[in-house]
Amino acid sequence: MLNRLPLPGAYVDPAFLACLRVSIETPELAQNFDRLYGASLMFGKPSRDDMQAFVQFVHNSIYLRLSDEAIESLRVHQEVNHA
Repeated sequence: MLNRLPLPGAYVDPAFLACLRVSIETPELAQNFDRLYGASLMFGKPSRDDMQAFVQFVHNSIYLRLSDEAIESLRVHQEVNHA
């Protein structure tokens, strides 16, 4: 099993950063997060607490649950794009 880093260490993992980027760029996910958590990611100015809660949500609900193949693919894809 590939390593999944705990927060805040996950901030250096290209796979986690890709999860964050795709998550915030998915309007349905961000809108439902706003609705469920009473946050304002999509409308208005998100607070620091809203952003921290979203990062924690993505970490726990997406990043930690991805298959090894998906994690490896995200890491390789990010390295290729930044090379």
